[in-house]
Amino acid sequence: MAALSGVAFEGLAAPPEAAGSAAPAAAERAAEPAKAEAKKDGAADAGAKAEAKKDGAADAGAAKPAPARPPARTASASGKGAKSAAKAPAKPAARPKSTKKGAAKVARKPGEPGAPDEAARRVIAGTATPVGGSVGESPELRTLREIDLALFPGAAPSAGPAWPADGTLLLGAGEPRLEATGLPPAGLPVAPPQADEARDISWLRQLELPDIPVRWDGRVVRYLEYYKDDPRGRSAVTTWIRKSGRYGAAIRRVLREQGLPEDLLWLALVESGFDPTIHSPAGAAGLWQFMPEGARIYGLTVDRWVDERLDPERSTLAAARYLSDLRRRFGGWELAFAAYNMGYGGLLASIRKYNTNDFWELSRLEAGMPLETALYVPKILAIAIVARNPRVFGCDGVELDPAVTFDKISLGSGVSLQAVAAAAGSGSPEIEALNPQLVAKRTPPLPVDAKGQARWEVRVPAGAGARAAKSMPKLLEREPKLERYLVRWGESLDDIANVRGTTRWTLQSLNGLRPGEPVRPGVLLFVPAAEGVGAAAAEHLLANGAPLSSEAKPVVVVPAQRFSYEGRRRVFYRVVAGDTLRDLAAVLSVTPDEICRWNTLAPGASLHEGMTLQLFVPKSQRHEGVFLLDDAAARVMEVGSEDFFAHFEGLKGRKRIEIAVREGDTFSKLATRYGLSVGSLERINQRSRRSLLMPGDRLVVYVPATRPDDPAPAPVPAEPREDEVRVASTEAAGPVDDGDKAAAQPVKPAVLTAPAKPAAAADGGETRPARAEVEKAGAEGGEKAGGAGAEASGAAAAPAPAPEPKKAGEAEKKKAAGEKALAPAGEAEKKKAEGEKAPAPAGEAEEKPAGRAKGAQEREKPAEGGGTAL
Repeated sequence: MAALSGVAFEGLAAPPEAAGSAAPAAAERAAEPAKAEAKKDGAADAGAKAEAKKDGAADAGAAKPAPARPPARTASASGKGAKSAAKAPAKPAARPKSTKKGAAKVARKPGEPGAPDEAARRVIAGTATPVGGSVGESPELRTLREIDLALFPGAAPSAGPAWPADGTLLLGAGEPRLEATGLPPAGLPVAPPQADEARDISWLRQLELPDIPVRWDGRVVRYLEYYKDDPRGRSAVTTWIRKSGRYGAAIRRVLREQGLPEDLLWLALVESGFDPTIHSPAGAAGLWQFMPEGARIYGLTVDRWVDERLDPERSTLAAARYLSDLRRRFGGWELAFAAYNMGYGGLLASIRKYNTNDFWELSRLEAGMPLETALYVPKILAIAIVARNPRVFGCDGVELDPAVTFDKISLGSGVSLQAVAAAAGSGSPEIEALNPQLVAKRTPPLPVDAKGQARWEVRVPAGAGARAAKSMPKLLEREPKLERYLVRWGESLDDIANVRGTTRWTLQSLNGLRPGEPVRPGVLLFVPAAEGVGAAAAEHLLANGAPLSSEAKPVVVVPAQRFSYEGRRRVFYRVVAGDTLRDLAAVLSVTPDEICRWNTLAPGASLHEGMTLQLFVPKSQRHEGVFLLDDAAARVMEVGSEDFFAHFEGLKGRKRIEIAVREGDTFSKLATRYGLSVGSLERINQRSRRSLLMPGDRLVVYVPATRPDDPAPAPVPAEPREDEVRVASTEAAGPVDDGDKAAAQPVKPAVLTAPAKPAAAADGGETRPARAEVEKAGAEGGEKAGGAGAEASGAAAAPAPAPEPKKAGEAEKKKAAGEKALAPAGEAEKKKAEGEKAPAPAGEAEEKPAGRAKGAQEREKPAEGGGTAL
C-alpha cells in the first residue's frame, strides 16, 4: 500500500483555542445593542426568539458532532443567537455531569409551549436515528435566518390568526372586541411603509465589488448596512469570515480550475454554514446541500455505505459543475443562484408565466418565486461584498481558522476506520472527521458482480500516511474475517444473525447500522466468515441467501375466506421494516389490490414488521431473491378458529371457554368470578358493560389453562310452568299408546322447569345434555327406567329440592277428570316386581331426564315383558 500525498483541504477541525476565545467576546459586544434592538424591532425579534428556542431544542436532539469541531460551530452566532450559543457549550465544561440523562431538557417558563422529545417521536413514527454529524440548522444558518427576520419581517409569514372564539379573534387583555365593520374585506396584511430617514450611502461607491455582477437593490443595501452598523451584524460576519478558512482555499482552487468566479464560495456559507456533515429536513446534505438524485447526476455516490455529498472535496467539484450548467442555461448569476435554491424547473415556469427573465423583477411579483429565494440571492451578494471589504465591515483583523492538511492511503474492502486510526496513531474521532463520506465507518463491500479488487482512498492526518500504509497489513491480519451477504426480500437483521450464527449487535457494529435502521433487499452487508465454508459455498450464500431454519413451523394467520386459482400456488411472505404494498406487488408479479383482498388489508395503511401475507403467485415463476414459505412449511390458522384461540391464548397460559349467564349476573360479577377486568370482558365479547344480561346469554371468557371446571350448581326451584317443559325428541323404543287417556296425562310437577340446559353450562363448563342419557334409557326398552332417568339427570345436574305437595282438593279434582294419581308405595313395589314402570317418589322426581315429560315416559313399552305403563 502506497501513501498518496494529499492536498491541503482546509479545516475539518479548528483549534479549540481560536474558537473558544472569540465566542465570549462576541457575546459581550452584542449584549447591550441586542437589548436595545429588541425594544425597537418588537414583533420581528419576538419571532426570532421563538425560532431560536425551537432550533435550540432541535439541536439538543441532533447527533453529536466530532469532538474536534464543536468550538468552531458554537462560536459563530451573533446577537441573541451568539449569547445563547456561547453559553450552551460553556456548561458542559464547568459541569461534566450535564451529559447525563435528562440534562438535555430545555428549561422553559411556566405557560410557554414545550419542545417535543425528538428521540421519542422517532420511536413512535418508526424512523431511524438521523445519519450525519448534525441535523437541521447550524449556528451559522440560524444566524442568517435571524438576520432575515430582523431586516425583513415578512420573511416569516404568519400561520394565520389566533384560535377563534365565538366567531371573533382573540385580542389582548383589555382591548376592544371587534364584532363587525361596514368596510369591505381587507386584503393581505401589509406593514405600513416607514418614512426613510436621511441616510448617507455614499460609502457604497468606495466598496470593492466581487467578481460576480451586483445590482444595488434595496435588499442588498439593507444587508450591507446591518453588517456595517449593527454590532450583531459585525459579530456574524466576523465569525463567517473566520470559519471560511476551513475550506476557502480548497474551494477557490476548484472554482478556478472550473473557470468560475471565486466568490461563489459564499453560496456554500448560505447553504450549509460551511458544515459538511449537515442534513436538511428535506433530505439535502453536505457543504453544498445536494439532494440524492442531483448528487448522483453529477457523479457522487450516495448509498448506505458512502455518501459523497459529505465529502467536501468531491462535492465541491460537483457543485462547480452544477453552477456552471445553470449559468450556461440562464445566462446570469442571479438566475443561476435562484435556480440552485428553488430548482431550475420551477424558475423556468415562473419566467414563462410572467414573461420576464429579470431576477429582480420576478422577485417583486406576486407568486413570482418563493420568499426564501427572493432573499437568497441578495444575501449571497452582500456577503461576497463584505468579504472583499473586511476593513469597512470591521473584520480586517480576523484570523482565519487554520487549514488542516491530510494524507491519503489506499485500502481494500471492509477496513474499519478504527483500524485506520490505530495504524495512523490517531484517535477514531479524528479519522472519522477527515472521512465523513464513509457513513458506515468502514470501506464498503465489493458489488456482487464486481471483478477484481477495488480500492478506496482514506484520509489520515498529515504526515501519518507513510506510517499508516506500513502498519495496515499487520493490523488487517488480526482483523476478523468478513464475508458479503446479499439481503433478500423478507429478511430482517435478526434472521440474518440467526442464519450466520451471530448477533444483531455484531451485524450493526460491522455495518454501521443505526438503531432502528432497517436493512432493505439488495443491500450488501458484512457478516462474520462462516467456519468450514469454502469459497464456492460462500458465493452461493451471497447470491441466494440461506434458508431460515426453525424446529417448529411458523404460525401463519389467514382470513376465513378461502381462495383458489388455477396455475397459482399459495405462499407466505413475512413483512420486514420498510416493505410497501407497491414494492411487494412488483417483485411477486401480483397487484396491490390482490394482496389487500387476500389478506383483508387497507390499501392506504402501512405494512408492519411481523405481519405475514398470504400470496397466490404463478407456479411457473421463481423468486430466488425473495424468502417465501410454502403451505407445507407453515402452520396455517384461520382467524377465529378453535386452533387460533387455542394457540394464541395458550401462549399466555389461558384457555377460551363459553359460559351461560345466570340469573342476577352482571359484567362486574362475571369479571370477578373469572379473574378478568370489566374492560377485558367488554373487549372479548364486543359488548358494552351497560347492556342487559339475560339468563341463558352466551359469553366468552379467557381463564387460566390450569383452572378446573366449576361444579354444576343446583337449579333454582320454581313453580312448574307447562311452557318450560321440553318434550323429548328421541323416538321411543317401544310402541306408544296414543289414546285419549295418554294424551290427557299431565306433566309431573317434579320435571325440571328450566329449559333443557344443564347447570354446568352456567358456569362455563362443558355442556352435556341429559337427552343422550334419555335416548340410551329408551333404547334399553325402559329397563329400570326410573333408575336410568335418575342416573342421566345426575350426570347433568345436581338433585333439586322437591316441590310442595299438591293440595287435596286439586288431587281429587284431577282424579275425577280421569287423571292417574300417584301410586302408593306398596303398589309401586308390586308394579316393579311385574316389570312395569313405576313412578318415582316425590324426592326422586327431579332426577328424571329434563327433556322428557312424564306422560311420554310412561307410554313407552319396555323391551322385555310388562306391557304398556298405565
